[in-house]
Amino acid sequence: MTLYSILKSKVLEWRRNNYQSDYPTISEIMDFNLDPETGNLCFLRKAQFEALETYWYLRLIEGTPHIFELYKRLFSQRQLLETVGLKHLIENLPEDLITKELIENLLAKIKTDGDFVRQNRLEAIRETLSLSYPSYILALAMGAGKTILIGTIIATEFAMALEYPDDINFVKNALVFAPGKTILGALKELSDIPFEKILPARLYKEFITSVKFTYTRDGEKDIPIIKESSFNVVVTNTEKIRIQKQTITKSLIKDLFADASQEDVIRQEVANRRLQTIASLPNLAIFSDEAHHTYGMKLGEELKRVRQTVDYLAEKTNLLAVVNTTGTPYYGKQTLKDVIYWYGLSQGIKDGILKEVRG
Repeated sequence: MTLYSILKSKVLEWRRNNYQSDYPTISEIMDFNLDPETGNLCFLRKAQFEALETYWYLRLIEGTPHIFELYKRLFSQRQLLETVGLKHLIENLPEDLITKELIENLLAKIKTDGDFVRQNRLEAIRETLSLSYPSYILALAMGAGKTILIGTIIATEFAMALEYPDDINFVKNALVFAPGKTILGALKELSDIPFEKILPARLYKEFITSVKFTYTRDGEKDIPIIKESSFNVVVTNTEKIRIQKQTITKSLIKDLFADASQEDVIRQEVANRRLQTIASLPNLAIFSDEAHHTYGMKLGEELKRVRQTVDYLAEKTNLLAVVNTTGTPYYGKQTLKDVIYWYGLSQGIKDGILKEVRG
C-alpha cells in the first residue's frame, strides 16, 4: 500500500461529493474543466487534472500537512513502519509493542544515525523527515505535461487568493525552477498557457490582469519585481537563484566599492540580493520541474545548494508548499516517499498520451 494509492481513493470520493470544502470556488473551477454533457475533460489531460485534484485535496481537506504527518494520519502504526522500510525490524513484534513511543524513537534514529540509515537503506525517508515544510511530488511520465500542470496549480492558487482576499492560506507568489538552461523556454511555456481554458471567465479576468511573469537574467544584480508584492511568477534555474559569490562578475559590482579590499564582501551582498528579493514575497510556493532539484540526498554539491536555497526561503518567508514534478521519483532504487500522485509510462501509453517504443 502506498501513500498515493490511498490518496487516489480519497480524492475520488471527494470528486463524487462535488469537491465539498469551506471554499466552494474550488468546485466551480473543477467543474469548469469538465464538459457538462459528457463529463470529459475540456483542456487538461487526465493526469494533469487528477494531479490538480490531489493537490487541492491536500490543501483544502487535509490542510497542507507535512508529508510525514500525512503518513501518520493515513497508516496504522505497523503499516507506517513497513512503508518507511523497517518491516524487517518489526515483523516478529506483537502488535502491543508497536507503540507511538517506538515509532518516534525509530524516526529519531533515522534523522540522526547515519550508519543506521545506510545499513537499512533509509535515505529516501530520511530526506522526507528532514524537511521542515510541506513538500509534495507529482510523478508524471515524460510527455504528460508537467509544465502545464505547474502553471495550472499557480493559476488556481492565485485565483483562490483573489477570490478569498482575507484568507492567508492561498499562494500569492510562485518561484519556478526550470531545469538546466531552459529558463526562457519554460517562461514562454508557462505564460503561453491558455488560462481561459482552466479558469472560469470571472476568475480568469482577475487573474490575467494581476499575474506578472518574470525571469532571472544574466547581468542583473536583482530580480526586477517589487519587493513584498503579490501575484509574481518568477522563473529561474538553479544557477541564477542559489547564492554563490564566485558567480558574481566584476562588471556587476564595479560601481559599488572604491576599496578593493571590500570586493569579496560586495560580491556576497550582490549574490544574496536576488534571494532576498524572493524572500520578501508573501505567501510563496516553490515549484521544481525535476524533483531532485530540491532533494539534497541526490549526490552532488550543486543540487545540495539548491536545497539550501529552499530551506533559506522557508526560514525567511511564509513558504506555503513546495511542489515537485518528475517522471523518475527515485533516490537510487528507493522510491521517494513524498509522491502524492503517480502517472506512469504504461498508463500514459494506455491512455494514448505517450507512444509505445517498438523494435
